[in-house]
Amino acid sequence: MKVIEALILGIDAIDAGGQPVAWPDCLPGDRREVLRRRRGLKPKLDSFWQEYSHLDAAGRQAVRHAISRQTELPAVFSDALPCLKLSQLPESIRQSADSLGDYLFGQLSEILEGDRCLRDTHYQHIHNSRIRTCPFCGLNYFRPYGAPRNALDHLMAISHYPFAAADLRNLPPACHECNSTYKGAADVLSDDAGGRRVCSDPYAGPTYILSLQGSVWGAGNIVRGRRMPQWLVTFLGGPHLQANTWDAVYKVKSRYLSTLDADFHSWIESFATWFVREHGRDHTPNFMVQQLPRYINNVIQGKFEDRAFLKAEAFRVVEAACASPEIGNDVGEWLYGFVEYAV
Repeated sequence: MKVIEALILGIDAIDAGGQPVAWPDCLPGDRREVLRRRRGLKPKLDSFWQEYSHLDAAGRQAVRHAISRQTELPAVFSDALPCLKLSQLPESIRQSADSLGDYLFGQLSEILEGDRCLRDTHYQHIHNSRIRTCPFCGLNYFRPYGAPRNALDHLMAISHYPFAAADLRNLPPACHECNSTYKGAADVLSDDAGGRRVCSDPYAGPTYILSLQGSVWGAGNIVRGRRMPQWLVTFLGGPHLQANTWDAVYKVKSRYLSTLDADFHSWIESFATWFVREHGRDHTPNFMVQQLPRYINNVIQGKFEDRAFLKAEAFRVVEAACASPEIGNDVGEWLYGFVEYAV
């Protein structure tokens, strides 16, 4: 962000009828020695300032607005105020802005702090904070520090918001599925119709709790010859607008539904194996059902199982079905069948 400070000082000088301060004195003093050695930086700044100097008053105002808003993190994530993106700037300056953003992001892998580049240092801080799973989907584990690191995802895509390209507040870690398969270059601040939308600050929330309450037993898809519950995925906590953006960008609901259908019966088999190991086979279905809360709270939520948040909710659906006056006995017998055949 020190470069953005220099960028703004340069356009201030141009707007005042002068010229940007000569290189390298245009750079902030506390980072000047580091930045002056970046050979590609001077021509990128010069090109931007040159294009800016040719803009009319409206064009200059648009550029200033874009720089200000794109770097106003984390407020820009959720304040719902306009934020101009690259395609809304004067065409003559887009290439210079895009080139500068790409360059600055690349420097996070080039500039060292000690023996580590800035991206590695950032990833180490995240790992040290005990974040082990993707904060966007919760389904995939991060590789440990020292192994090839997971991507640092531009929440505000660099192709739309180049002035936030090297802002670490805009670079949370993400699993490959979230970063590449689902999000890609999606615009988190604008929907497909161009309307402004809001999203969660990846470092400060709001966060949400998954709920499967309201799922209907035996009314879902048939998977490998077995009828699934009809899963109802909802998010509790936090404003709904942020949750809607999260789902629209990362497709989390559909991914949870696919995971539930694919893994549900293997989770039931794991429960049956645990039950036999803990209690043996000489018990009634009713006794087995009584053990579900302990399994949910102590085994799954105790992190002995992966994807704990999704498994726990799936077993709460099982628990609710077992308590149903209409179908409870049948569901209990169905569940006990897995115990009888557990290995």
